[in-house]
Amino acid sequence: MSAVATQPVQEASVSVHVEAVKSGLSTVEMEAREQKRWVTWFGLPVVLIAIFVALALGTGQEAFIGLAVGALIVDIGVLIWLSLSSDTNSALGSPAHH
Repeated sequence: MSAVATQPVQEASVSVHVEAVKSGLSTVEMEAREQKRWVTWFGLPVVLIAIFVALALGTGQEAFIGLAVGALIVDIGVLIWLSLSSDTNSALGSPAHH
C-alpha cells in the first residue's frame, strides 16, 4: 500500500429528532431579550474600562490601567459565556446551521 493512498470512507447514517420548543414569546420579544442581555452583560465592563482609562489619563495614576486590563479580561470571559449560552436558534425551534 502506498503512503499517500487513502482508505475508502464509510459514512454512517444518523437520525436526529428535533422538537420545537414553545416559549410563549414572539420572535421579536425573544430577540429583544437576548439583545438586552448582551448589552447589559457585555456593555457594563466596557463602560468600566472606559472609566478606568479616563481616570488613568486624567490623574496620571498607573494603577487605573491595571484595573482597566482586569476589566478587559473579565469582559473577554463574559463574551465567551454570552456566545456559548446564547440559544436563540434552538428556542425558536430551528436547528443551528453550521
